[in-house]
Amino acid sequence: MELFKMAKEAMTMRSKLSEMDKKLKAQVVEVEYKGIKIRVNAKNEFLSLDIPEDLLKEKKDKIEKFILSAFDEASKKAHVVMAEEAKKLTDGMKIPGLN
Repeated sequence: MELFKMAKEAMTMRSKLSEMDKKLKAQVVEVEYKGIKIRVNAKNEFLSLDIPEDLLKEKKDKIEKFILSAFDEASKKAHVVMAEEAKKLTDGMKIPGLN
């Protein structure tokens, strides 16, 4: 009897994870840092990068530093969105090892 209940909860969780995956792909985070624009979805998949022409006139190491900082900021924001969605998913569910 308990095994059936656990299997049912696992199937429910799998369905919710699939739904969350779709939501994360659809949620787009946009970041602008020193003129560099980056779009990333909440699964941390980078969608676009736009570097302004005037920035390309700067030294290579400066451009690289700005790009890395912009990617870092975008990644952090995507992680926050992902964590919020995961919290919604697990709210109220009894997950072995987490409760």
